[in-house]
Amino acid sequence: MSLSFWAGLILFVAMTGPFGTYASYSFGQRLLAVAPLLLAIMLVGVLIRALVFSTLPPWRFRSASVLNAGLASLIIAPVLDQFLQQIPPTDTVSYPSMGELLLLVFSLSLGFSSLRSTIAPELYRRSATSEAVPEPEPQPEPEAPRMPRLLQRLDVAAPGDLWSISVRDHYVDVQTSCGVTSLLMRLSDAMAETDPVEGAQIHRSHWVAWAALHRVEREGAKLFVVLAGGNRLPVSKNHRDKLAARGLL
Repeated sequence: MSLSFWAGLILFVAMTGPFGTYASYSFGQRLLAVAPLLLAIMLVGVLIRALVFSTLPPWRFRSASVLNAGLASLIIAPVLDQFLQQIPPTDTVSYPSMGELLLLVFSLSLGFSSLRSTIAPELYRRSATSEAVPEPEPQPEPEAPRMPRLLQRLDVAAPGDLWSISVRDHYVDVQTSCGVTSLLMRLSDAMAETDPVEGAQIHRSHWVAWAALHRVEREGAKLFVVLAGGNRLPVSKNHRDKLAARGLL
């Protein structure tokens, strides 16, 4: 509240003389008695309000108002009670009890808080920034698996997964999950371009990707691998240790 409000309130109380002060004191005496009391109450109220409303966030206005009224009544009501005890008793005036003073200060404090929120609602309205739940930071999209350079040579938009490479004359047949494509190049050069697909050469004419290997078959002393697409490739003796190392034998 502004100083003009409190000045008007002091003048109003001094003129009306509540609680028997009108009959016991003159206007000047009432003014001298009421002014320090109300100034002290104003100072205490301002300190309590500053403490409460700086501790609680603006959107908890109701809780802050109740807490502010409770603290104000506990501190100010005893001061008012001591002030009233100094007024000479009369037969026509009854003085409020401590409970009534507590209720009076509590109600007035709530009323002042409501009046302040009406006059300046922007101070207590929950702002959009405080009300909104912080949005989680966008997570970077996982990078797409890197395509082997060998598959980039294929003249297809989606070559699929690399399964095997086999030599045919001066060409290599590149077997993928989408079909077979022939490239004019050496097997050694083709195998050098299979990264990051894991695989191994199992024969002088064949390379297979481990992920495409479906099972291992034996025909007497001969060894074969069957790929996911059903293609069956031989395994030479000097390459069998690669299958053994992976627990396939």
